Amino acid sequence: MKLERITQNQILMFFVLYYFSTQLGFAFGPLVSLSQYDTWLSLCFGGLGGVILAYFTIKLANRNANEFFVHFGRKILPVWIHIPMMGILFFFFLHLGSIIIREYEDFMVQNYLPSTPSAAVGMMFAMVIAITVRTGIETLFRTAQGLFFLIITVVILQYFLVMNDFEWNRWMAFVTNHQIKGMLKGSYTITPWFGEIILLIFFFPFIAEKEKTLKSIMWATLFSTIVLICTTVSLLFLFGPNLASHLTYPVLEIIRFVRIADFIENLDPLLVAIWSTTVFLKVGILLYVSTLILSQLFNLKDYRPLVFSLTLVMITMSLQMSENTAELNDFFKNSWTTFAYFVEIIPLLYFFIDKIKNYFQKKVSHKKP
Repeated sequence: MKLERITQNQILMFFVLYYFSTQLGFAFGPLVSLSQYDTWLSLCFGGLGGVILAYFTIKLANRNANEFFVHFGRKILPVWIHIPMMGILFFFFLHLGSIIIREYEDFMVQNYLPSTPSAAVGMMFAMVIAITVRTGIETLFRTAQGLFFLIITVVILQYFLVMNDFEWNRWMAFVTNHQIKGMLKGSYTITPWFGEIILLIFFFPFIAEKEKTLKSIMWATLFSTIVLICTTVSLLFLFGPNLASHLTYPVLEIIRFVRIADFIENLDPLLVAIWSTTVFLKVGILLYVSTLILSQLFNLKDYRPLVFSLTLVMITMSLQMSENTAELNDFFKNSWTTFAYFVEIIPLLYFFIDKIKNYFQKKVSHKKP
């Protein structure tokens, strides 16, 4: 069976949308509150950390390029350690998907559907994702490829439409207002968002031209970082760091500044609908990887019977994880980041143990006559 079904162009386009999907909507308020005018530097360091983690992850995946990590990981670590590690990664991706669904529920209910129960919003959104995931991983990547230029055009266009409202006298603050402590805190917070690239290792056999994967990820990281920096600069020129850090959805307020002539206003529902597709793609790949890990742990031939069950688990977790948006943001600031670091270094653990084992095996083979 031929596994290579995802092209490098699809990898590039998908991860550009993946990287800035939730950061664009949900992460900027807490990030600006930490880094102020150094937020753009925090994004650069976060992107660099993501590329470094991607390098080791792809090197590990290339060890057995046509075998799934859940299977060949048993050859690196003992089974009694490997299976709990896979269980942790399974929970991490499922939990992250439920967090994003919860953020999306709160966003839609607070801004557009105030009388609609959160459970109904989450159920409708997640079930569409589940149906898409059941059709296969190619559907997610082809959807990203088809919508890429539309989404990027709309995101970039909004910056030009709000430039007339910029407070240009704030430009000097980008030069003079630097706080090393805030920049380091912001970098520490944002790096795990880029570190989610470790999910790539679980569907690596599906990728064509595997030797070009690192290059594609580097370009995806660079392009998405530029988009996020443009958003940061727009936020700070429009609102300043104090107001931007206290807005629940600061990027939504940028969209509400958009005016075309004197007769087209309130474009935010249209732009939010386009942005929602990026959230759809991110939750979709997280759900797919979760079901793939679980099906391979149980040696199932097909992952699809698990999709709807795990979708219901994801929705239930999203409804029970916090009481409100403020509590969820506090969880991100104080808990999730550190937890994500411990999970995302698991591929590095496998990589270095594999290197050490190979080193000693070669040493022993050289001693034999």
